[in-house]
Amino acid sequence: MDNNFYKNQGPFKLDFIAEKIGGELVPPKSFSNIPDIENITNLQEALENDLTFLVNLKYEQYIETTKASACIVSKDIADKYSFEKMWLIIHENPYFAYSNALDILYASKVSRSNKIEKSSMVHASATIGEDVYIGHNSIIEENAQIGDGTTISGNCYIGPGVKIGKNCRIDSNITINFSLIGDGVVILPGARIGQDGFGFATEKGKHKKIFHIGRVIIEDDVEIGANTTIDRGALKDTIIRKNARLDNLVQIGHNVEVGQGTILVSQVGVAGSTKLGQYCAVGGQAGFAGHLEIADGSRIAGQSGVQHSIKDPGTTLFGTPSVPIREWQKQNIAIKKLLKSKG
Repeated sequence: MDNNFYKNQGPFKLDFIAEKIGGELVPPKSFSNIPDIENITNLQEALENDLTFLVNLKYEQYIETTKASACIVSKDIADKYSFEKMWLIIHENPYFAYSNALDILYASKVSRSNKIEKSSMVHASATIGEDVYIGHNSIIEENAQIGDGTTISGNCYIGPGVKIGKNCRIDSNITINFSLIGDGVVILPGARIGQDGFGFATEKGKHKKIFHIGRVIIEDDVEIGANTTIDRGALKDTIIRKNARLDNLVQIGHNVEVGQGTILVSQVGVAGSTKLGQYCAVGGQAGFAGHLEIADGSRIAGQSGVQHSIKDPGTTLFGTPSVPIREWQKQNIAIKKLLKSKG
């Protein structure tokens, strides 16, 4: 951890951390005093008074050699080894527990609250909540609303009438127009939200831009990645449902709806008026044609091209054009056999 960027709030007693993250504390075979935890790090680099974790079983080989004082593990791992000197925190979801432990031990070095930098410009009609920070050279336009506890970093533009909820984090160089944003939303640097969609009507070789009269609705607890773009709706709203996660460089077209809890990995593109269901998972560089309906729980492999609606929940698709995983496997086997026979 670099002290220039982050603040260590510890040390904390291990039993305090275990209680806060909802884990079961288990002492080592050779009982020792409950340790003070000073840092969280990986299995290979951990030292005494460090807390570590095991999530990816590729690193299981280090579980018996790590120097950490404690480790967050699943019950399967706890039962598999004899831990002579290391304390355990057993949790059904070690990665989630690890993320909560990080929140306890570390914080951002920069503490900003209840301040509007002199170089920023806030319209007289804008409503600014309590404990709000607005960074250098940011612009808040007329009738915009910023909720309590929200941070807006430098060089941001918040357009007229935009509403941003409570405890949001709007990082630097972000533009937001024609948008209503819920509580607890995180938007990473460079995002562009609420701009015109890609809509044109063509007559006699001339492309006439269609005036977009929709909005962008981002519900509570959404994260939008760096340099992601979300077009506002043409007639209907573009909607990002609560708890969705959009990675960096994602493109969301006009009138798209992204379902609750859905995850879109880097460079995914969703064309206009497509609706993604709840808790879908879409791999990097996958693309969706417009006007599709994607069922809840669908899983789309990276670089797949989805050209048809998905009706059955939980379907897994591969390839371009995308097909169900079993069909994709059969196609690959057939191609290999064909190449072998011609070889």
